[in-house]
Amino acid sequence: MKKLFSFLVMALLMLSVMPLVLAEGDDDGGDVDIIIVGQEPEIYTDHTQRSWNPNDQTFYTAEIYGTPGTNCYGQDYYDVPIRGDYVFTGETIDYYVIVEDLDGDDNIDTVILQKDGSAGPSGVGSCSKIDIPSPWPITDNNCDGYPNWNSYAEAKFGIDSWNDDTMNLYRCQLVVQSAWNGDKDFNVKATDDDGNFVETPWMDTLAVNPPLSVDLVGSISFGSAEAGTTVTSNTVGLDNVGSDGVVMDMYVASDDYFTDPSNPLAICGNGNGIPYDAFSYYATKGSMDSGDNDNNWPGLGSYDGCYVDADEYTEMPSHSGDTDDMCRIINHKEHGSFLTQGQSMSLTFQLDVPMPCSGSFTSGSFHFRGRVV
Repeated sequence: MKKLFSFLVMALLMLSVMPLVLAEGDDDGGDVDIIIVGQEPEIYTDHTQRSWNPNDQTFYTAEIYGTPGTNCYGQDYYDVPIRGDYVFTGETIDYYVIVEDLDGDDNIDTVILQKDGSAGPSGVGSCSKIDIPSPWPITDNNCDGYPNWNSYAEAKFGIDSWNDDTMNLYRCQLVVQSAWNGDKDFNVKATDDDGNFVETPWMDTLAVNPPLSVDLVGSISFGSAEAGTTVTSNTVGLDNVGSDGVVMDMYVASDDYFTDPSNPLAICGNGNGIPYDAFSYYATKGSMDSGDNDNNWPGLGSYDGCYVDADEYTEMPSHSGDTDDMCRIINHKEHGSFLTQGQSMSLTFQLDVPMPCSGSFTSGSFHFRGRVV
């Protein structure tokens, strides 16, 4: 019995040891892939220095109703407080960003502007690396109050500390294209040499090339009048029926003569028709009216006759086709002649009928023009 017990024990030991012996005698190898991916870059934005500049048309209203300035990066811009978030072809907007790559600033590959999440085949605008503003401090546009660039960057961009080895400063300039229309979202995207990328969480949503339309509601009629009398027309409405909050600055002028198409020999006063200076207008917009017109705010108009008479009517100027020969309709207040989207003003016209005068003088027009602010 003792021998049998010891045999069983030996057998159990042998069974338990054998797998260990087999494992020590087997050798196998395998490929090991180790991929070290760098960290994606980060983008920080100075929202306080977003800067707008007009195109060759909106430049004129920007000059009159805006304030030119120079931002903290030495770039000129215009501030037009009445203007909404709309832009037109050729206008530009500048954004300022810091891109940080912990693998080194040399690892930053591209920084681009995007429209609706894509740069598109022709691009949206350019992002160029720029130097840190110098000399510091810059005293314009609230740039002072910071003893050095590092303190400014910490406050405006929200970085922990400026690092020349891992950070670059960029100016991204959006250039509005004629093919764009409607609401568009713009942001910045940075990509490194390893293909890692990051996009700004913010989107600048802009109404691009919104339609412009001014509508005269009603037709102007003076009815029948006698020579040597003064008659008043019916009242018509002038509406800004555009979209996206576009602000229009309104102007008016008259054709040189209103003639009688049925009688080329019809005489009114000294000429072959009713002259423009026989007409005048009175406009109201909310609590404002043109009864105090003194041409202190002529806008784009350079005609010097846009003043009220004793009856508070303003004499009509001659229409040449240019805005500078027109009267800004309500010109004694800066915002007097502005019409925002959906807003209207009412106009009533007055005619001093010359003597002698006989005929139906229906061939002629009053001209109304809105210029984008």
